[in-house]
Amino acid sequence: MIFSKNDDQYASFELVHDADGKVWLYAQADGALVADTPYLIIANEFGPMTQDIASGAQYCYVGVAEKAWDDGDIAKLQVGGLYEDMITSSIAVAIGNSLTLIGGVVADGAADYTGLVSEFAVCATTTGSAATTQDAMLIPERILTTA
Repeated sequence: MIFSKNDDQYASFELVHDADGKVWLYAQADGALVADTPYLIIANEFGPMTQDIASGAQYCYVGVAEKAWDDGDIAKLQVGGLYEDMITSSIAVAIGNSLTLIGGVVADGAADYTGLVSEFAVCATTTGSAATTQDAMLIPERILTTA
C-alpha cells in the first residue's frame, strides 16, 4: 500500500497477497535495486525502506526485487511465496533446507526450516553443486538477522 502526505509518497507495512500465493511489501528503495536480489526491509521514519544485506543483527523482512528499481522509488518486493532464481552466495542446498541470513550473506541452514532466527526461506529445489541462484519459498515474517 502506498499513501501520500504533503506531496510525498510513502509505503505502509501492509502486506499485499496475490491469488498465486505470492506476498509483497512496498518499500522505499535506498539505492538502486538489482532484479532477483534479496534485500532487507527495515523500519525507519519513512516507513519500510530497503537496505543491502549486511552483517549485524536486526529485525527485518527479507524481500526480493522482481525487477530493477531506482534509488528513491517505492519498490514492490516479494516477501512470501515461491521465488525462482533468487541470487545468493555460492551454496549447495537440499530441498526443504532453510535459507538464512548470517554474517551478511545468504547461507544454507543445513536443516529443515524450523522458524529459528535468521531463517527467511525454504529451498524449493536441490542443487547438486554450489550455485548462485536458488528456488525458494519465501516466508512472509520478520526475522532477526545474526552477525
